[in-house]
This record gives sequence, structure tokens and C-alpha cells, in this order.
Amino acid sequence: MIQGSSKSSIARLGHLSAFLLTTAFSIGLIGATKPQAAKPVTPVVTSEAQVQQQDEVVPTATASTATVSTSADTELLHDAPATPEPELASAHFGPKAKHVRTIWLQVTAYCPCKKCCGPGAKGLTASGRSISYNGGQFVAADTRVLKFGTKLVIPGYANETPVQVIDRGGAIKGYHIDLFFPTHEQAKQWGVKWMQVQVVD
Repeated sequence: MIQGSSKSSIARLGHLSAFLLTTAFSIGLIGATKPQAAKPVTPVVTSEAQVQQQDEVVPTATASTATVSTSADTELLHDAPATPEPELASAHFGPKAKHVRTIWLQVTAYCPCKKCCGPGAKGLTASGRSISYNGGQFVAADTRVLKFGTKLVIPGYANETPVQVIDRGGAIKGYHIDLFFPTHEQAKQWGVKWMQVQVVD
């Protein structure tokens, strides 16, 4: 009986030890998995300006990285007729550029006769040039308006090529010019006209 009791006691002790070990192991796991207290979260205050700055997209452009589109739309430009550049009149450009203005003048005519130029006419103009200057094609004017040497283009006179002012007269005042003709008859045929005359400065 004693041996049976001893075996029974040993068995009970073994069961008790196993129970205690299981309990201790369980307590250890529970302690190991105990949740830690959450740390307080500090709120972050963001101003409206910072929000706008974060949301703002700043475009960047680099000239060296620009590419040329090769889409079908750009290829149509090859079929379009080229727009011709306007031609520049040579009379208004370059080192010998001329400024042309147009004015209204009373245009009459005269000749070298004594009736037109007076009894003391000697075939010389007021500028000192002979009446044969430029083939007898020149103009008398009021030099306060048009100085000696001023070039005029007069419709119907000298094939509308520029002629110079090289003469003046007592009856030629203001916006009035007198065209020289070799004969009195030609001067009479011209008569008195109001017309637009180009002044080449």
C-alpha cells in the first residue's frame, strides 16, 4: 500500500508542477503582451499661407529642354503658302533715303522775255544760275517757303522728274511757284493751276 500511495503522491505532485508551470507561463505571456499607454499626439497648427504654399504648383521652364512638336498638325504648315514679306520701297530706306511730302500750291508759268522778267533780264536766275540750267527746266518760288535747291515733282512738268527751285520773283509770294518755259506761248498754255506738288527734302 505504501508503494501505491507513493506513486499516487508522485503523480499528484507531477500534475501540480505542470499546472503551476502552465499558470506561470500564461501569466508571463499576458504580462509580455500588456498594451503600452499611447503617447499623446501634439496637434500641428498649419497656417493658410503654408497650405496655399504646399498646394501651389510652381511651373519651371528651361529653354534648353524645349522640344519641337512633330505632330500631324504641324506638318500641315508645310502645305500652307508662305506669306510674302512686304517689299520696302528703296526711295524711303538706305543711306540715300529721301523724305517726300505733298503740298498744295498755285502753279503758274513764265519765260525769259521782257514781259515776264522785265526789261533788265539777262538770262540769269536769282540764284546766279543760267536759264539753260537743267535743260531750262526749273522753278521760281518764295524762298521763305521753298529755299533754293529744293526739289519739286510737278504733275505735267519736266516729265514729272524732280526740278529745283533756283529763281524767285516779286510776284511769287507764299504757296505759289512759277515754272520756267523757253517761250511765252508755252507759259501762256500752262495758265494758272492749283495742284498737289511733291517736295523732296
